[in-house]
Amino acid sequence: MSFAAVRRTLIFLHRWIALILTPVFLVIIVTGAVLSFRPIVNSGQGPQPGTTVDVAALTQIVGTIERAGKPGGISVVEGGRTLQVLSQDPAVAGSWDVASGAHTPAPSGGIDIFRTAEGLHKTLLLGLGIVVEIASFLMLGIMVAGPFLAWLRFRNSLMGWHTAMGWLLLPLTLTSPVTAVMLSLHIGTGSRPELPRTKRPVSITQALAIAGPDLDLSRLAGARRFRGGTVMLQIAPDATGRNGGGFVVTDTGVTPLVGGPNLVKQIHEGTWGGAWSGALNFGISLVLLGLTVTGLWSWVRRKARNRVRPVAAGGDILVAHASQTGTAARLAGAVFEGLMAGGEKATLAPLGALKPADIARFPLVLLVASTTGEGEVPDGARALLRQLKSSDLKGVRFAMLALGDRSYANFCGGGQRVRAALLAARADEAVPLREADGEPSGAFLAWVDAVRSELALNCTIAGLPSVSPPVAFTVADRQRLDVPGTDNARETWKIFLQSAEDLAFRPGDLVRIAADAGERPRSYSVGSSSRVDPRRIALTVRLHEWTAEDGGRHLGRVSGFLLREAEQGVTVEARLDPHPGFNPPADPSWPIMMIAAGSGIAPFPGFIAERRASGRAGPAWLIFGNRHRDGDFLWRDMFETALADGTLTRMDTAFSRDSDDGARVQDRLRQHAAEVFEWLVETKAIVYICGRRAMAEAVLENLAQVLVTEGGLKPEAARAEIGQWVAEGRVRVDTFN
Repeated sequence: MSFAAVRRTLIFLHRWIALILTPVFLVIIVTGAVLSFRPIVNSGQGPQPGTTVDVAALTQIVGTIERAGKPGGISVVEGGRTLQVLSQDPAVAGSWDVASGAHTPAPSGGIDIFRTAEGLHKTLLLGLGIVVEIASFLMLGIMVAGPFLAWLRFRNSLMGWHTAMGWLLLPLTLTSPVTAVMLSLHIGTGSRPELPRTKRPVSITQALAIAGPDLDLSRLAGARRFRGGTVMLQIAPDATGRNGGGFVVTDTGVTPLVGGPNLVKQIHEGTWGGAWSGALNFGISLVLLGLTVTGLWSWVRRKARNRVRPVAAGGDILVAHASQTGTAARLAGAVFEGLMAGGEKATLAPLGALKPADIARFPLVLLVASTTGEGEVPDGARALLRQLKSSDLKGVRFAMLALGDRSYANFCGGGQRVRAALLAARADEAVPLREADGEPSGAFLAWVDAVRSELALNCTIAGLPSVSPPVAFTVADRQRLDVPGTDNARETWKIFLQSAEDLAFRPGDLVRIAADAGERPRSYSVGSSSRVDPRRIALTVRLHEWTAEDGGRHLGRVSGFLLREAEQGVTVEARLDPHPGFNPPADPSWPIMMIAAGSGIAPFPGFIAERRASGRAGPAWLIFGNRHRDGDFLWRDMFETALADGTLTRMDTAFSRDSDDGARVQDRLRQHAAEVFEWLVETKAIVYICGRRAMAEAVLENLAQVLVTEGGLKPEAARAEIGQWVAEGRVRVDTFN
C-alpha cells in the first residue's frame, strides 16, 4: 500500500473516530480542566507538619457526626480546630467546630464539583469506565497520527491554528492521554501491594479507636471510607517532616500504605507540583479542548459545503448567463440593469451557480449563453445540464439568446444544448431562440425588443457593452520558446506587439487578430500588463500545422501569418478586448494557483510581471505541463527567475514525453493533494486553468477529487463545489481546442 493510500486511511480514521467520540472527548477534557483546579484550591491545605488536634474531642465529634448521618470523609482544617465533612447527607455535610461541636451546614442545593467532575471523568457517571479507557486509547492514537496528516505551516485560518497547536504542543498535550493509558494498563504505577481485608466493616469512629494505640491521632489530617469496608487515615508529618502518610484500618489493626507517591497518577492529575502543576494541566486541557472544537467545526463547515446552496430570489425574473470569455455575462448584466431601471424585480446569476431547484423558483428566466470549443457549453454550466436530466421545470418560461460564430462547426451549439436541456425538463419557451453570429450587438437588441414586446416587460437598455475599436500594432520582437528539433515539440514563439499610444489592458485579456479582412479573427491571451508597460503586449503563439489528405503541409492562417509573414516592424491590426473573467486578482497579494499546459501558459507571464511590479506579490503556485523539459518548457527563464526572487512561491512541472517523468498537470494535483487542498480551502486561492479543453476537464475533476480525499466531501458534492467555485470566479477556466 502506498504512502498516499495509508495517509488517506489515516485521515478517514482520524476524522471519524474524532467525530464519533467528540461527546466523550469533550466530557473527559472539560472535567479534566475542572479537576485541574483541585490541586490549586487544595494548595497548602494538605497534611502540614506540626498540625495538632484534640484527640478526645475529635473522637467525640466524629461519633456525633456518624450518629447524625453517613459521612463520606472528613478533613482536619484550620490547624485542627475544624472538621470539614464531605457527604451527600445534608445533616452532616459542612463544617464542624471540634471544641464546641457546632455544625455549619453546607450551602443548600450545592454539589461537590470536584467529586461530580471526577465521576464524569472516570465513568461518565454511568459506570462506563471501559468507554473512558477506550476513548483514552483512541485519543492517543489520533493525536499521534495528526502530524502525519498535515505538515506544519503557519497560516491564520481555523485549520491553520488546529494544525499548529497539534504540532507545536504535541509533546505537552500527549501527557494527558499517555498517562491515562498507562494508568489503565498499570504501567509505571509501581507495585500494587495486597490491601488488608476486614471481616466486618468499620466506621470512622471505630477506626480511630483501633488506630489509637499505633498512630499519633493528634496529627490526623483526614479520614475516609475505603475499599472493602476499611477506613483510610491520613496522618500529617511530624515536626521533622517524617512519620506521616496513609494507613488502612481494618477490624483487626492498622496497615501502612507503602510504595510512595504514584508519579504517573500525579502527572495525570497535576498534583506533582502543587498549584502550578495544576495550572499546567489546565492549560493542557484548554489546548485539547481547542483541538477538539476546531476539528468539529471543520467537519461542520465541510457538511455545510455538502449541502446545496440555493440562489436567493430577488424577484420574478431570473437573468442568467453561461459565459466563457465574458461577453454573455456583460450582455446579461445589461439586461438585468435594464429590467431594474424599468421597475422590474430581477435576479442576476451565472448559470453554473444555479441548481434546478433555483430555476424552478422563477416564473420567467432570461438566458444569454455562449458557445465554446466545438459547440460546447461554457465550463461553469456543465454541471447544471447534467442535473437537468432528472429535473422537472414545468411552469417555468424562458427566453434565450445564443452567441456563436458560423465559421465554427456547431454554430451556437452551447446555447442549443442549454435550450434542449430546459425543454427536456418541461420548461416552456416563451420567446423563440435568437442566435447571434459573431459580433452580437444587432442580435442582442432584436432579442431584447422581442422579450419586451412579447412578455410585456419594462426593460430600458441604456447602451450596449462597448466593442473595442481596432488598434494598429507593430511587431516589436519575436523569440522562439521551444528548442528546434525536439521530438514532438510544437513550434511556439513569444511575440511582442507595440502600440503607438498608451492602452489599458491586463493579463488574460484577449487580442483578436485576423490575417485578412473579413476573415474570422483568432484570439490570443495577453501575457503582459499595461501596469508594467502600457504600450507593449506579449503573446504566446503556437504554430498550427497539419497534413492534408493529399499529403500537403498546411499552416493555420493566423498563426502562420504571425510566425511566417509578420516580420519585425510589420503592422498588425487587432482588437484588444477585456476578459475580466480571466484577469489576475485586483489585489496582487491574493493567493493564486496557475495551471497550464502547452501554449495555455500564455497569460501567466503577465500575471507574474504585474504582481512583481506591484511590490505586494502574494503566494503564487504554477503547475505547468508540456512534452519535454529541455524542449518546450515555455517561458522557463522567466518563471525560474520569478521563483528565485519570490514573486512565484512554488512551481511544479509535468513533462509527458520525458522518460523520467511521463506525468501530466492533473497528476501533480493528485500527488500534492494535501497542499492543493490547503490552497483551495484554507488559503482560498483563486485557481486559473488555461489550455486545451480535455486538460481543463481533467484538472477540474482532480480538483474535485482533492475535496473528496482531503476534505471528506462526497464525490457529487465535491463536483458541485468546484462548479460553484467556477460560477463564483474562484476557479477560472480559459480553454481552446
